[in-house]
Amino acid sequence: MVCTLLLALAFSFSACGQEHFQTAPTKIEDFKGKLLDGGISTYQAEKGTVTLIALTASWCPGCRAELPLLKKLDEEFADKGFKILMVNEDDSPKIGAKYNKAAGINWTTFHWNYDMMNVLGNPGVIPVTYLVNAQDSIVKINVGEFDEKQMRKLIEKALKQ
Repeated sequence: MVCTLLLALAFSFSACGQEHFQTAPTKIEDFKGKLLDGGISTYQAEKGTVTLIALTASWCPGCRAELPLLKKLDEEFADKGFKILMVNEDDSPKIGAKYNKAAGINWTTFHWNYDMMNVLGNPGVIPVTYLVNAQDSIVKINVGEFDEKQMRKLIEKALKQ
């Protein structure tokens, strides 16, 4: 019963559209933030030729569910200029770092801040992923778990541009 209730609650938080954004961005402007490893960096310093920005948290079932797909995409495309940047929305960087270690996440991970969230359109739900091309234009925003086949095609196309 408790599991069913938790699943229902999780699905209510993982929406399917951009109606949860204050303003859905079309381009990623540079942002600065604290990394889970304690450093400070910027989007421009960390991005790849094609970048997938994934908003995540340790408590988010949808985020955990898409993690194996992110790992597959990273394995397939990392040597072609593709990079995953995560934005962790846990309450503290320590919680996020513990989650990353336990989950085997080795991507650059920022701890969220208000300025960063403003750049990302302030989505009211997670998981959210932004596929960004070399010119920092957003190719696709996906709210909720993304479709692996569609994302793979979009990444391939963006890497060819």
